[in-house]
Amino acid sequence: MNKIKMAFVMPCVLFSGMAFSQQAMKLSPERAIAGDSVTISYNPENTRLKGQAPVSGVIYLYNNNQWEAHDLQMKMTDSGWVTRYYLPEKTALLVCNFSANGITDKGGTLTYATMLSTRDGRQMATAYAAWAFLRTPSFIGEVPPAVDDTVKITNEVAMFWMNNELRYHPESRRLIFYNAMKILKSTGEKRADTIIRREINYISSLKDVTEAELMDVSKAYRNLLGDRNRADSMNNVIIARFPSGVAARDAMVFKMFKGPAGGRYPIWQEFVKKFPPQQFEGVNTEIQQMYYNKAFRSVVYEKVMAGKNLQYLDEIMDVAPFEALTEFHRLLIMNALAHDEIKLADAFPYSKKLVERIEAYATNRSDAASRFYSPLQWKEQVLKFALPAFMGHASLLHKQGDDKAALQWMEKVKEQPGAERADFLSLYATLLENTGRHADAMQIAENATRSNKATPEIIALLKQEYVRKHKKETGFDAYFEGMKSADVLSVEQEALRAQLIRKQAPGFKLEQLTGGVADLAKMKGKIVVLDFWATWCGPCKEAMPGMQMAADKYSKDKNVNFFFIATQETKPDYRDQIKKFLQSKNLHLNVLLDAKSSTSGHLDDTYNKYAQTLSFSGIPAKAIIDQHGMIRWLGIGYKGSPSALADEISYIIELLKKEG
Repeated sequence: MNKIKMAFVMPCVLFSGMAFSQQAMKLSPERAIAGDSVTISYNPENTRLKGQAPVSGVIYLYNNNQWEAHDLQMKMTDSGWVTRYYLPEKTALLVCNFSANGITDKGGTLTYATMLSTRDGRQMATAYAAWAFLRTPSFIGEVPPAVDDTVKITNEVAMFWMNNELRYHPESRRLIFYNAMKILKSTGEKRADTIIRREINYISSLKDVTEAELMDVSKAYRNLLGDRNRADSMNNVIIARFPSGVAARDAMVFKMFKGPAGGRYPIWQEFVKKFPPQQFEGVNTEIQQMYYNKAFRSVVYEKVMAGKNLQYLDEIMDVAPFEALTEFHRLLIMNALAHDEIKLADAFPYSKKLVERIEAYATNRSDAASRFYSPLQWKEQVLKFALPAFMGHASLLHKQGDDKAALQWMEKVKEQPGAERADFLSLYATLLENTGRHADAMQIAENATRSNKATPEIIALLKQEYVRKHKKETGFDAYFEGMKSADVLSVEQEALRAQLIRKQAPGFKLEQLTGGVADLAKMKGKIVVLDFWATWCGPCKEAMPGMQMAADKYSKDKNVNFFFIATQETKPDYRDQIKKFLQSKNLHLNVLLDAKSSTSGHLDDTYNKYAQTLSFSGIPAKAIIDQHGMIRWLGIGYKGSPSALADEISYIIELLKKEG
């Protein structure tokens, strides 16, 4: 290793300036001054945004030792895109990103970063350090994603910038303590531990030392020196000195996380009284990251489950983290409804409260997770993760006949990535049709079909339109198949051919839900499609419409049998649960009931045999057996498209028919 010169070891280093990309981005005045406004100009002519418009911007600031992100309102001029921006007086470094049509320009190797100056022309304190933090790989997740990977630096280079910082700003010593020691430790410097202890002593001896600084000392003991005992001792000192501070709060978070099942609620009550959530917004300690959300959700789940109602959500709604809100909607509303654990009349009011609270987060950046997002970026992030909840709430409104309100929730997230799913497109098209937007509904239905994401509802809309135009159903199937992209189908079929296998199928003799027995041994000469599923398995049930489409296609073919093996069921009334599910979804499927295993003692005998033969685990799982009793294809999971699933099954069946 090259010898490292560090300000912590040797006080003298040479100054080295920074090179920034000033071709596409320009500042006026060129030397940006903290506490003044600056004009930011961006000309995309020679960048990856050439020809793209409109251009928007995000400015990342290292302000008062914290990273911030803000939107830039860019205006188009003859020379490019321009905006005026005020730089807070404690800003040390700024970095700009520019975007258009989903493409972002971070400046490449040179970046769009600039160190700020004081009014007397000196470099702002912590500017050099911030420039290093931004580009050092070990700080990923602790700094905003403001630069490309091409500008990442080694720990040795990062130490060079630490040297510069302390050379010109000795007062930064306490400000960069932990991060600088983290870099030093990563270089492998032989004297690192000695230097870290020296800096720990320096910070600890400060008369005006803050709680945050002492918490960094504790982190240094634990993470850098591996001295857990000293770290714990320091935590005790911090809690004694700051009994209502962050460290004391962390200790109680961990206590709540480790609390006994069913006994966390009293701890939570004490916790919120001593540490009001509103006073600790934005806290981002290691304990907060690892345990708070888990502990919080445990408290809520225990309370809700104990009372078998959702009223407790009223108590915690306003202090719930964003992530928890989306999980509550998924588990306590949608999953509970799917498993008949709650009535729609009871669930709907809380579904409404949850989605409204989730939406409010779009303009609330108090969550620590929002700190690296500009307001507009954060709004998009919230909507991205809110999509399942918004769609779920829309489906409840649809069930109650309020399609107008349902459509409003769908349109809030229609531009998000998850809106490309078949279930979203299906509900969206249905709501558009039901609210008088027929042309829009047909456009969605046609686009879904072209990408092979059609559901029975989509197909029904298309057939209705086809009959309206042609006055007959004849020819619809050919029309529907013709809408699918030939290129997409070709790629999918090539992948399916590559998945073909040949293994002896384990025999089974299972009870049918409707009566009688299905015996695989009596099906030689026939193609058999098996679907292992369960009433508790969400993806299994989501895949059923696609499997119904495939089963319907071969319903008159005596040489093709479909069996849906209900496995791993645990509820005493699972037979009734299966019947209720089939009826609620208008499914007409031949369900077999898996037998009790002599080894596991559970209702998974046939599943276990196939899982062992094919080396898989989990459901949904689909297997297709050929006319000779050989398993020829295995499909695991569900990709989200009923029409694509039906096509997969159909394609394998037709291949096996040709083989004979």
